[in-house]
Amino acid sequence: MFSGPDRHRRPVFSRAFGLRIALWYATLFVIGSAVIVLLTYYLTAISLAQRDHQILQSKLGEYAAAYARGGINVLAGTVRAEQQAAPERLFVRVVDRGVEALVLSSPNGWDPSLLETASVRLADGTLVQVGKSTEPREDLLARFRAALGIVTLLIVVTALTGGWLVTQSAMSPIRQLTRAVRRIIRTGQTDTRVPGSGSGDALDELTTLFNMMLDRIERLVTAMHGALDNVSHDLRTPLTRLRGAAEMALAAAPDLDRYRDPLLHNIEEAARVHVMLTRVKNISEAQSGTMQLEREPVRLAEIVDSPVELHQHLA
Repeated sequence: MFSGPDRHRRPVFSRAFGLRIALWYATLFVIGSAVIVLLTYYLTAISLAQRDHQILQSKLGEYAAAYARGGINVLAGTVRAEQQAAPERLFVRVVDRGVEALVLSSPNGWDPSLLETASVRLADGTLVQVGKSTEPREDLLARFRAALGIVTLLIVVTALTGGWLVTQSAMSPIRQLTRAVRRIIRTGQTDTRVPGSGSGDALDELTTLFNMMLDRIERLVTAMHGALDNVSHDLRTPLTRLRGAAEMALAAAPDLDRYRDPLLHNIEEAARVHVMLTRVKNISEAQSGTMQLEREPVRLAEIVDSPVELHQHLA
């Protein structure tokens, strides 16, 4: 009565389970990649900032040495020569002891909010300042962020696609096991086997154990069918004798002496049937592994005397 809904629920559950594994894989992959991307951006930003700081310190030392050699004129010549040849302009200002500021670089286009400066005071009290705009660095970082955004998007797409493909590959043995179990439940035949991948992993080991379990079940079922055939054949004779003795007793004249022998014969045959059924039960329990054995010393004479006593009358 519930086979229909169960049959529809199982594939949905299997797909949902595979989807959860793919999402977990993609999430972990994306988180790890995002950490690497953010760390790369952070280290790049620090490296660029340190590079700008080193440039400022280097130029500050050069300009301070030029000012010490020839004063403001030598410093101004050095600045003009460098700004004509250098690809990036620097902001240079000298503040003398009379608190008079002289800007040696062109002030046009400088944004004070984007200016990073370094300064040194000389022995005569003159202050030399060197500044560098952070706009090129921010522009480079903006382009780097855009590239990292594209890379992150590609990582997400790759993670989802790879997670789905890896999940499908990993779930393939489980789906084969599921199909085999459904086929066994539907047909009752235990000859279905799941092919192993030969990889030696946990799923391959599970497939091997599943096939070994089916082999054992098939052997038990075959043995059970053989035992049932033998029992049905062996029971036919004593049951026929029971019926024959009863019919002979009923057909004879009412006499207690005439009934005694058929009744004794029926008791012997019933005892034989009981022993046979007990033996079949013991064999079934032994094959299934549920028999509890209680070992104790016995006399072999008693074991031999039991069948002798059972068949003594017929003998």
